Amino acid sequence: MKELPVLVFFIWSLLVTVFSTSYLAAQSLPDGWWLQGSPEKVLAKAQAINQNWAFFHGEKFGSTLSYHVNPFAKTNDNARVEFFQRRNADGLVETKRFILDGNFQSTDYKLKSGNYVFAFGQIIKMEYVYEDGIEKMLATKFDHPYDFKILKSEMVGTNDCIVIARIMTELFLEAVWHEEPLWHGKKSPEKQYIQSETDYYFRKSDGVAFGFTKLTRLGEQMIDEVYNKVEINQPIPDQEFSLPKGEIKIAKNAEEMQKIQHDAFAAMRAKTPKNPAATLTPSPVEIKVEKRVSELPWATDLPKALEQAKAEHKIVLLDFTGSDWCVWCMKFDNDVLSQPEFASYAKTNLVMVMLDFPNAIKQSEALKKSNQELQAKFKVDGFPTYVALNPDGKEIGRQVGYLSGGPQAFIAEFKKFRKQ
Repeated sequence: MKELPVLVFFIWSLLVTVFSTSYLAAQSLPDGWWLQGSPEKVLAKAQAINQNWAFFHGEKFGSTLSYHVNPFAKTNDNARVEFFQRRNADGLVETKRFILDGNFQSTDYKLKSGNYVFAFGQIIKMEYVYEDGIEKMLATKFDHPYDFKILKSEMVGTNDCIVIARIMTELFLEAVWHEEPLWHGKKSPEKQYIQSETDYYFRKSDGVAFGFTKLTRLGEQMIDEVYNKVEINQPIPDQEFSLPKGEIKIAKNAEEMQKIQHDAFAAMRAKTPKNPAATLTPSPVEIKVEKRVSELPWATDLPKALEQAKAEHKIVLLDFTGSDWCVWCMKFDNDVLSQPEFASYAKTNLVMVMLDFPNAIKQSEALKKSNQELQAKFKVDGFPTYVALNPDGKEIGRQVGYLSGGPQAFIAEFKKFRKQ
């Protein structure tokens, strides 16, 4: 009987060795492994490496949003994203992603019990397929949904990385546009904002993932989650995968998700002291915008606006916006349209028409139809878009997307338009 502990120890050691080997054997890769096989196979091999780690932890410093200029990062030096992954004994991979941007915080969980988001003090269980999940389902219907290519090597810190691009084919991209609510919970008129390429970063030495960047169909970078810091096979405390305490609300679709977040954000704002130091930084997921300068009348009737412009010798400004969901529209409202300098210029020079395409704000069917007809007439594909018209209704200029530089930059554009 004295030999039993030795036998138990031997069996335990063998099991540990087998367990460790099952995770680590696949990790050793030969030199130049990224040169072997097609880019698609190289990507699959590298992703399998990352998936099989017992533990993975990545951290990126700085904002993850990079489409055009990220206005939120300008006031936040501590923006970051932190990603945790663990593979359980049953093979299930659980993940947690924490995002900090300004005072906005959000945590996504993919757990055995389901997918969750924790934001604005509210836990929400998502009982629907969303974004990347919808894309994956659609991809199974195509024989050739993606093209793959290996991009040039890049250094991430001191790590020599290979970058592999996965690019949607045109047919698949069109299917995603028609089927997937990719932008703020619904199919967006901002077709160019749809992701068309994902660039994956892998360390050459062992295939460990360093994250990814996502590009729009125009090739502009939309999301940057390339980690500055990576740790592998270092145990992660269980509490990292534990949901915060509190009521869990259920969202069965994207619209319910938005409403729950909107209500939670409004409740949080109501509890916030009314002073500049305590004002919440706008959220890149859900943001509540203050009203535009009250003395500036925003019309919704273009024919009447043109009559007024002709009588007063002014320019007509058409503002194509998604007022309660388009983050760049909201940011431009705050940075430019609600500023006294713009108000002063607008009173003298502009007649303004707001053409809104909201998610939650109710509109009459007549207004919806009129806005859609004007969107088609002026060929507006993205929000925000600002179109300048002369009193005869002829377009004399436009600004597409967020324009940095405050009211001065926007006013300068109108001064150029007037000379045409």
